[in-house]
Order: sequence, then structure tokens, then C-alpha cells
Amino acid sequence: MKRCPAVATLVLLCLSAAAADAQTVTLRYRWTKGESRTYRVTTQTDNAITGMPGGRVTTSQTMTQVLQYAAEEVAPDGSATVRQTFQSIRMETVNPNGKFVIDSGVRETSQNRMVEGMRAVLAAMAGESVVIELAPDGAVRRVEGASRIADKVSKVMAADPAAAQAGQGIRTSLSDEALKTTLEQTFPRLSGPPVKVGDQWQGALAMGNPAIGRITGRSTFTLKAIDGAADAAVARIAVALVLRQDVVPPPSGPAGMVMTLGDAKGAGEIVFDVAKGFIQKSTMKTDLPSTVVMTGQDGAPATMENKAATTMTMELVVEK
Repeated sequence: MKRCPAVATLVLLCLSAAAADAQTVTLRYRWTKGESRTYRVTTQTDNAITGMPGGRVTTSQTMTQVLQYAAEEVAPDGSATVRQTFQSIRMETVNPNGKFVIDSGVRETSQNRMVEGMRAVLAAMAGESVVIELAPDGAVRRVEGASRIADKVSKVMAADPAAAQAGQGIRTSLSDEALKTTLEQTFPRLSGPPVKVGDQWQGALAMGNPAIGRITGRSTFTLKAIDGAADAAVARIAVALVLRQDVVPPPSGPAGMVMTLGDAKGAGEIVFDVAKGFIQKSTMKTDLPSTVVMTGQDGAPATMENKAATTMTMELVVEK
């Protein structure tokens, strides 16, 4: 009995797919002393705010950072001491007052005091670095140096009232603990034990400051596919994120502002080089609805609602 070529081809394809599904990989970050990787991290946040005088207000901000990670020491268990350097920072803001572009590497005099103040803050960060200790599964064991950069930024803010107002949010993010939270999102937890397509694992994060209270998150990672084989294997990992506000912050400022976070969630993908042990590219889209209650100028309670949509992309640009 002759076998139809088309049927034989289909059988081979099915067998190949089944073999790929059964393939297991060990996902871990791998570093070699002296090597460095440079990433471009772009974060775009679009806000739609209602409840403000004058009606609905929309704003958009895009921050682009070029970050270099250089491995200074690598322990026998694969843990690495890595220096992260802020090579450049660029911020583009669009709001009802216009469009503003601030670049740490471009010295220019702006007629807008707030813009010039923020440029001075970003310029103080550019070229500075912190030292972090990363476990092979992505756990951030130690962060050192953020407070030193924060002190440098604080001096800039103290010398310029415009910089003090513009850079408050940046200054808050420069504690060792806050930067640790950021790094845990930059280098998400990996599975640890070998995994195959369809397997899942969990990750957790926590963040907080006086403005947002205490927020916790849980990520679910799913190995969706393994492209290529052996030294060319690339894992595609789907990420689902859920955030919740465990502690609502107390009223702050003259208006007694209180922010509560709504149903916040996100979804993204990590493209991971299995053999070399690094992220080629990652993306995450997050929706963060929130409500702010405060006392208005007339003394009556005022409520504003904000629907914030954030897209973060991290992509390798230099490896050496």
C-alpha cells in the first residue's frame, strides 16, 4: 500500500510539533565576568483624566533610558555582581500646555522653568551607576548606590525651585528599595527547574510610596514556545500581571489628596536566549485605573478619575 506524500508530510509535522512541545529547557540568567549588555528601555504612559475643571484632560509621557549592565564578578553558583549605568535619559511630554522634550545629553536653555529644572535632574543622573547582585533566577539580592545618586539629585533640586518641583517623582524612585522593585520587573523571576511548553510559574512584587500607599502584584509566567534548538534556542514567555492596593495612603498635601487604585492588570511577553541566558526583548502593557479624592478650591470634595495605560519595552541594543 502506497502512502500519500501529503499524509506522510503531515505526520512528520505533527511528530515534530509533539517533540517541540516535549522539549524542556532550563531558564536562568547567565553572566561572564567582564561582559556587558546595553538595553534601551522605553516607557510610554497615556493618561485620560476626568473630573477636572474644564472637562476631560489627556496627557502622554514617553521616557527612554539607555542602560548598560556590566558583570563585575560572577560567583560559582551563577550569581553576578552587575553595575547598572544610566547612559542617557530622554523624556517627551504632551499635555494641554504643549509638547516638551527633555534630554539628559542635550544642553539647551528653555523658556519653561519646569522643563529646564527637569533637564537638570536628568543630567545629574546620566553617567551615574548602581551595583546590584542578581541570582540566576532573577532574584535581586542587593542594590547599592541609589542613595548616592538621590543625594546628587537632591542638591540640584535644592539649588533650583523649578528642579525641586519637577524632580520630586524622580527623587522618590531613587531609593535602594524602589530601585530594587524596578530591577525585579526588569529581570523577572525565571522558572528555576526545567520547564516545557505550557508550564507556568509565579512571581511577586511589592512597591509603595506616600502617594500611592502599598501595592502588591503577582505575575504568572507561561512558557508559550521554544524556537530553534540547542545553542540557538529562544524561549517565548507570556506574562500576566495583577496589581492591587493593599494599603491606601493617608491624605497628603494642602488638599488632603487620597488615591485609590482600581482593577489594575497587565500582559506582556519575554523573548529569552536560553543558551546565553539573557533577555533579547520584553514588552508589558499595563492598565492602571485610579481615583483621587481631594478638597477643591471652593472647599467642597472633588473626585478625579484617571485611566492610565502604560507600555514598557526593553530591547537589547549592544552586547559585548
